[in-house]
Amino acid sequence: MKKIAVVLGRGGHTAQTFALIDAMGDEFEYLYIVGLLDKLTPKKIRIQGRVLCVFAPRLLPQDSRVMSGLRTILTLFLSFIYLFLIRPNVVISCGTGMTVPVFYSARILGIPTVFIESMSRVETLSQTGRLLLGKVSLFFVQWEKLAENTPNAIYGGQLL
Repeated sequence: MKKIAVVLGRGGHTAQTFALIDAMGDEFEYLYIVGLLDKLTPKKIRIQGRVLCVFAPRLLPQDSRVMSGLRTILTLFLSFIYLFLIRPNVVISCGTGMTVPVFYSARILGIPTVFIESMSRVETLSQTGRLLLGKVSLFFVQWEKLAENTPNAIYGGQLL
């Protein structure tokens, strides 16, 4: 059975990711990567799978750059270990900030990555999207106009 690692954030990113998982169905083995302090998102998972926790790089808007940097390094390290041990066939995300260190770990390990820019990004890329553009296996956007303005982006339609 193919293994899919899914990076889950909070709010709209998670709703879009769950819509994608619902469309893919239960024929895959899922690994969910969530923020350590996020107690709500794991409760929303409809297709069961292993849930692994990492540090969210930015917990609060007022977090210092030093703390965000340390948490990013910890997330990079933890996700590298998780992905090395579990070896999913692909890692996917709909844009949460935790995606960057997880995708970089996947890239080091040679695991394909699929990034789907948030539906809320109509004309410009998110910070996560800008950091990952050109560094992922597939880069999807949910608006045609954004695809036209973004090299290497694929218009894939809307998840919700």
